Amino acid sequence: MRSLKSCLLQFCVSVSVASLLALAGCGKFFPPLGSGGGGGTGSSSGDYLYVGNLGTNPLTIAGFSIASSALSSISGSAWSVALEPTALAVTPDDTYLYLGSAAGGIYVYTIGSNGAITIANGGTPVATGVSASVLRVDSTGKWLLGASSFSGEAFVYQIGTGGALTPLSSSVVTLNGNVPSTDLEITPNDNFVYVSCSTAGVYTLSFNSGTGALAQINTVLVPKSANAADYGLAISPSGNFLFAAETVTGGVRVFSIAANGTLTETSGSPSTTGTGAWSVLVDHTGSYVYVANRTQGNISAFVLSNNGALTAISGSPFTTGSLPVAMVEDKSETYLAVINAGGSPDLQVFTINTTTGALTSLATAKTGTDPTEASSLAATH
Repeated sequence: MRSLKSCLLQFCVSVSVASLLALAGCGKFFPPLGSGGGGGTGSSSGDYLYVGNLGTNPLTIAGFSIASSALSSISGSAWSVALEPTALAVTPDDTYLYLGSAAGGIYVYTIGSNGAITIANGGTPVATGVSASVLRVDSTGKWLLGASSFSGEAFVYQIGTGGALTPLSSSVVTLNGNVPSTDLEITPNDNFVYVSCSTAGVYTLSFNSGTGALAQINTVLVPKSANAADYGLAISPSGNFLFAAETVTGGVRVFSIAANGTLTETSGSPSTTGTGAWSVLVDHTGSYVYVANRTQGNISAFVLSNNGALTAISGSPFTTGSLPVAMVEDKSETYLAVINAGGSPDLQVFTINTTTGALTSLATAKTGTDPTEASSLAATH
């Protein structure tokens, strides 16, 4: 069997759904490495982006600031890391950056006033024996939630002093042991968690932000067609809708979220995107939805109506680099950033037109010596 790193690198350069489903040499096939989300709500830190690179030697996290409509590398970037950075998450107060790896382990870094990161906990991992395809911090900043790279499993850690993590064994939820988790998103009120598990579909979990309790509820929403797989997820700021990027189906599915967390697919769903729908982002106003099409190398953009209907934005799709795999909205809630696992460029930042939702390329950057295999992305809040 090949090494984990070679499997991860094969994943990043694969360009078709068929090849993703046929990564037999890896023993598993890997989920979208890092995922999107919306903008945040204020903090003491600046407007920073962090990119995890799988292809650099040594492995690295690259950091960038956005100021005066310019993208700049943070002093000291890129920083060497010990494990493949398959998941990144920033706490709501912008104090800590967590790095999770499919290789097994979570590290924590402090974020300085200039955006530079410094490894904490004496340089040792704050969690071991856990492989992460995605990490998310709830809105209270008390809990780090994640999903496994090797099985359909969700987990919760309590965040303590210095970013230390305490596992909640009662909140490890096995969803599907045969396929990896691909994304995890938390509703704005912290009551529900949704986990996509590629060909197994989307799972609904209840979450208690007071205790960290996590449990599966309701039925599983399976993909719409044979061999289809659900990858990136996003939730509207209102908490009314969940969006799922689904390959083979060739679109983004839209679900209304009931008060009890139940999902109901809306009329007209799915909306057609480009080939290889992979990552989804809803802007902070809840007006626009963006889908990164990994195979096609572009972003499909839509206007979101009050009933969940999506209407293509003029000029969509918008061209990205090769293999776009993750998107975030920046702290100023002005820009959309996307990383491209195939490069050309590694990182691209678009301006979001507040009137139409159209994207205009603002700046691009290398995240290291190419090919960097940019894999995960996080932004300050």
